[in-house]
Amino acid sequence: MTYKAVCFDMDGVLVDTMKDHAKAWNYAFGEQGHIISEDYFYELEGMPGMQTILHVNNRHLLKLSDTEQEEIYHNKRSHFIQNSTYAFYDETVDAILALKEAGIPIALATGSRKEFVQEVLEKLRVSFDAVITGDDVEKGKPSPEPYERVFKQFSYSAEEWIVVENAPLGIQAADDSGAYVLALLTTLPEEKQSRADEILKDHGRLKEYLLRKLRG
Repeated sequence: MTYKAVCFDMDGVLVDTMKDHAKAWNYAFGEQGHIISEDYFYELEGMPGMQTILHVNNRHLLKLSDTEQEEIYHNKRSHFIQNSTYAFYDETVDAILALKEAGIPIALATGSRKEFVQEVLEKLRVSFDAVITGDDVEKGKPSPEPYERVFKQFSYSAEEWIVVENAPLGIQAADDSGAYVLALLTTLPEEKQSRADEILKDHGRLKEYLLRKLRG
């Protein structure tokens, strides 16, 4: 197979944010009297906000009212905005710059809100050819919809894409889309990434790996 384009996840791949997301979720549910461990949210990484709340509500039988769900949503966003100290993964930025220089199409598919995505991308030294956020889809990850919406903007088939992910739900979404899935070990152990086609243990090999894979 000849690969022609690369789509990146954002949280955990481009920016180191998951610890801040987990703390914010823990705080927001705690404000409603429900203690959900920070570790639990790592496995939900990539899932849009309201979808995360509904999932936790159903899984933990919380019986949250619509008002309580809205309060959790807004408290989580507020806590994250006020306390996030995220930084870019420099190796991922280097890989993106190298791909752009080589003329390879690059895209971003994330469950994060458009507002936050725009904030992140304004600080980046390169622009993506397509961006899909959590606000652009009806069903977020683990649905393949985010990646399918990216692919529809190009002439390439899903099988000609490499998707770079790190979270189980994102890996599932990318795999179900038909793309080749490259996973990075950033937040969870390797056994949680079993649906990936290949796993890199750190970001350091990303640029070399992608350029080699795309050049055949």
